[in-house]
Amino acid sequence: MAGASPTPDPDLLLIHAMAHGDKRAVSELYTRHGSYILSYLIGQLGGDRQLAEEVLQDVMLAAWNGASGFRAESKVKTWLIAIARLKALNVRRKHTLTNTLLHDNIKSDETGQIKKVERADDQAAVRKALLQLPADQRETLELIFFHELTGPEAAEVLGVSPGTVKSRIHRAKQALRGILLQMEVDL
Repeated sequence: MAGASPTPDPDLLLIHAMAHGDKRAVSELYTRHGSYILSYLIGQLGGDRQLAEEVLQDVMLAAWNGASGFRAESKVKTWLIAIARLKALNVRRKHTLTNTLLHDNIKSDETGQIKKVERADDQAAVRKALLQLPADQRETLELIFFHELTGPEAAEVLGVSPGTVKSRIHRAKQALRGILLQMEVDL
């Protein structure tokens, strides 16, 4: 609908409250986004949950310290993921980490044991295939499909243009399809 104003970011009030020293606001922000950011960090930090939890604390501290400088040019969620990405990059520079994509918290709606086993095998194959993608393509896919950012939000987090995100997604899908065919995975 032309002329419609975008939905206001419900987290913006929390950032304003944090900027004024409200500790309850940072706690609420953590409640709203902590598990989401932790999931992202686990993938970025080689599956090391303990390290991801430590980095998550650094992310929340950086958000607390940076709240007064937040200009609302992006959603708060996007800003938090961008902080998390930078913190994870810094940790990866200091440590050699193995690549791990997502932890096994994908839930299945199916009740049959055979279906559950088949689905788990398919999920494991997809995780393995994703690890074979170049890091930039893998990270872009994660942000779009697993963390549900929009193309422009992912571009902001990654520091690239939206066109670059689109081309990475296109190349990643093609590569992933080829890898899964080689693995003979029937999805």
